[in-house]
Amino acid sequence: MLKIENLSVGFDTSKGRFTVLDGLSYHLKKGEILAVVGESGCGKTIHSLAITGLLPVNARITGGSIIYKNQDIAKMDENALRKVRGSGIGMIFQDPMMSLNPVFTVAAQITETLRCHTKISRKEAIKQAGELLKKVGIEEKFLKAYPHQLSGGMRQRVMAALALCLHPDILIADEPTTALDVSVQRQILELIKKLQKEFSASVIFITHNLAIVNNIADRVLVLYAGQKVEECSKEDLFKKPLHPYSEGLLNSVVRLDSNDKRLKAIKGTPPAIGEVLQGCKFAPRCPYATEKCRTQKPPLFEVENRFVRCFKYGGQNG
Repeated sequence: MLKIENLSVGFDTSKGRFTVLDGLSYHLKKGEILAVVGESGCGKTIHSLAITGLLPVNARITGGSIIYKNQDIAKMDENALRKVRGSGIGMIFQDPMMSLNPVFTVAAQITETLRCHTKISRKEAIKQAGELLKKVGIEEKFLKAYPHQLSGGMRQRVMAALALCLHPDILIADEPTTALDVSVQRQILELIKKLQKEFSASVIFITHNLAIVNNIADRVLVLYAGQKVEECSKEDLFKKPLHPYSEGLLNSVVRLDSNDKRLKAIKGTPPAIGEVLQGCKFAPRCPYATEKCRTQKPPLFEVENRFVRCFKYGGQNG
């Protein structure tokens, strides 16, 4: 469904251009849910904004390609991107209160999206908007409501309706459960899985919560400091993480299948934007780092049908 090759994104600042996404590559398969995980600032959201052509004004795609239906999104102009957004790639943003327009009703926002992409009457658009709300578990009467009149969970459901109203091939969900309580989080996750099956969409699910990954994902992509450090199935990640960073992420959350209830924090902090490291970006925080790790940049190695960026597996890549 989507093929990303060596994608790099940089931010232009008064001190020069800083790379925030460094040579990211992966394929999104039809009908799968791919979780993209990592600490804040690792490039999760920036990569999704690059896919949708919604990067901040001072950000630039500096290399690579984003292939969707044999077209490179990275080279599209704004008019071409408008045709892809919504109808081809839908997105549920992290904060619905910031994404929904506060001065328009739910009906106005959904019907505007429908009528911008399809040649239907306003009456038919309102009918479809009501049907969409029912699909996401909201009564039709809330079409007349404004975003501030809805709860956080309801606003996120409206965002799901907006993202899926044109039946896109790909749905990007950027931390859609942030700031929601546990019971509402579960409802939103179940809704996304239900809609994914109903619309036969592929999903890129962005999160830092590994409990959610275990609940929803088929495959996992681990990002650190703008680079892919591990890619594998969900089962492989939770059974045996290969990269020390993946191991650290799993050790920092409570696991019911472990007798050790003490949480183990990853020491140190990620490199600052613009900080140049001679070797592996994770080496300053890695308990297994060697001199080679500190002076040489590890490539991606293929190990048992999974990918890992670590010299520990340099002799196992075939």
